[in-house]
Amino acid sequence: MRNEKLQEMYCAHRPLIHFTSKKGWVNDPNGLIFYEGYYHLYFQYYPEGVQHGPMHWGHARTKDFLEWEELPIALYPDEKGTIFSGSMVYDKENTSGLGTKESPPLVAVFTQHLEEGKKVIQYQSIAYSLDGGMTFTKYDENPVLDMGLRDFRDPKVFWYAPEKKWVMVTAAGQELRFFCSDNLRQWKESGIFRQEDMKPDVIWECPDLVKLSDEHGEQRWVLFISQNTQDYVESGVRYYTGYFDGSNFYAESGTKETLFVDFGRDNYAAATYAEVEGRVIQQSWMNCWAYAGILPEAGFRGSMTLPRELSLKKTAEGYRILQKPAKEALEGLRRFGQQVSLSSGNSAIEFIPGIYHFRLEKNMESIRFQHAGKWIEIKIDFCYGKIMLDRSHCGGKEYGPCFQEMNWMYFHDLKDRELYVVLDVTSLEIFAAGGESVGTFQYFTERPLENIVIGG
Repeated sequence: MRNEKLQEMYCAHRPLIHFTSKKGWVNDPNGLIFYEGYYHLYFQYYPEGVQHGPMHWGHARTKDFLEWEELPIALYPDEKGTIFSGSMVYDKENTSGLGTKESPPLVAVFTQHLEEGKKVIQYQSIAYSLDGGMTFTKYDENPVLDMGLRDFRDPKVFWYAPEKKWVMVTAAGQELRFFCSDNLRQWKESGIFRQEDMKPDVIWECPDLVKLSDEHGEQRWVLFISQNTQDYVESGVRYYTGYFDGSNFYAESGTKETLFVDFGRDNYAAATYAEVEGRVIQQSWMNCWAYAGILPEAGFRGSMTLPRELSLKKTAEGYRILQKPAKEALEGLRRFGQQVSLSSGNSAIEFIPGIYHFRLEKNMESIRFQHAGKWIEIKIDFCYGKIMLDRSHCGGKEYGPCFQEMNWMYFHDLKDRELYVVLDVTSLEIFAAGGESVGTFQYFTERPLENIVIGG
């Protein structure tokens, strides 16, 4: 019975342990927040088709990041535009005046995208909820921030306790703009962050700013930016480490070397959950704009990565991000998968999806997940500290050159030989070198991968 159900899921390309909508198109995660025992995921959503269309905010919630309850649409387009990406805050002190001290609101801050003939404008609006994020009322004086720009979107808002104010960071073409507010309704610009010598076709999207710690308790602010280029060569979630003074961000790592959180193609529009005490949990859209609109579909298209907990590692070149699956997901995955410790050879996969754990020895430099002449191959070179993944043997020529290429990444930790692979119906996520090397990849086969082959 399980095999029949799994085969049906493969034919429909329906993930088992990653969020996707029941129908329609999904892209960026929005408004991530932990509230009253649930992790709430809002997301870019077009319910009427499987291509990017007039954007709404879809809504789902979970307690373990594996079993999701999809809820009614949270935000619909209106006369001021469609609903693009943004974030959510819990206005505990009711600074906005949109709730009461006894019933403080959840406030969604989002971009509205308006097209009038050949004119395109983007500005920031807000909506509030007094029932735990189930329904929202749009602020009647929207937009709350309008700079008259075509590219001005994806607001990340957070409370900056040292100065008791709200901070917003937005993407505006090839720069980020910072704003401050006392009440979420009126905003004043406070800073601009740019990177010198950027290519003309680069565009920045979906910024996020959080504070992370290393194993010794040293802290840095980390700025995340989803970057796209016309040829998609430098597409992904990049990051800088540095300092934030309440008005602007100043980078120390990531200025000379472009740092990406993921060496795979399928991690974009990363966002972190608000109101999570003592941890930083990030989740992304598992896709790439190079081929997002032509991948297989069965009435739905688009999924989210497994959420990851973030920390820092100090290296000779500066700080680097470490990632591991969120503990709730890791505990739940044990219900699906198995812990694998194998030497060279061939082993059948007892069941899938799940998490596969390898303790890599000197003769374990290649790991293949395969079936009937199709395979995905991971290669690890501990001499040079390099990990690679090749999914070209699973097909995908019809999705373009970005899907067929081999992706790789250098890492610093040569001692940690633990490798974790989260395998689902249409995706593979790699966590290596203590979480320094993480790769996210989609693949599409008609039947489950059934064997693991390990070699030197």
